[in-house]
Amino acid sequence: MKRGPTRRVMDGVQKALRSMVPREENFFILFQRAAENAAKGAYVLQGLLDGEIEPGEAVKQIEAAEHEGDNITHETVRRLNATFMTPAMFEREDILRVADALDDIVDMTHAAVERYALYELTEPTPAAKRLGELLVESTEELHAIMQQLDKISPESSEYCVKVNQLENEGDTVLKAGLADLFRGTPDPIYVLKWKEIYENIEEAIDSCEDTVNEIEAAVVKNA
Repeated sequence: MKRGPTRRVMDGVQKALRSMVPREENFFILFQRAAENAAKGAYVLQGLLDGEIEPGEAVKQIEAAEHEGDNITHETVRRLNATFMTPAMFEREDILRVADALDDIVDMTHAAVERYALYELTEPTPAAKRLGELLVESTEELHAIMQQLDKISPESSEYCVKVNQLENEGDTVLKAGLADLFRGTPDPIYVLKWKEIYENIEEAIDSCEDTVNEIEAAVVKNA
């Protein structure tokens, strides 16, 4: 859809203002903090599934990560409300969408850890462990992307590729894991417990992909 004259004029004014007013780069730092926090949450889940962290301790650690994520999101909103100019590649709604997607990663990781402890599970399935590994890889990749955010250009999409590949593998592992759960004559309660945890982890991986998709959309839109 073509932009009307008024919209083009406003875009021109906004770009001119951005060229004259110093950029507010603190949002990049907040994104880095949020991505690092998401990775910490993923490590907690992986440690739980690998038997390296006790359930009670894992819940304590993931609750701390969720609290930190909420604080970062609130700080993002506070700074956004107090800032006249946002970074050139992001409008206000773009920043909010990225912040929300990052926060969703920790929320869904928290749900998986909490359910595992609540259901008193002790032997992780291969699918759960693989999903946990994929979440760690996704959050690590996301953290690396955030550290290079100011160098991303509209012509580049390489930063999205790895996260998208990991999300696709997560979908495959989820489907295969669910098939394994339902194979034979399984205990329905056991199936429901693991199904919920699988889906929580997969949603966390999805949120990693949502984050890079929001970044890509903002970069292209504001080029």
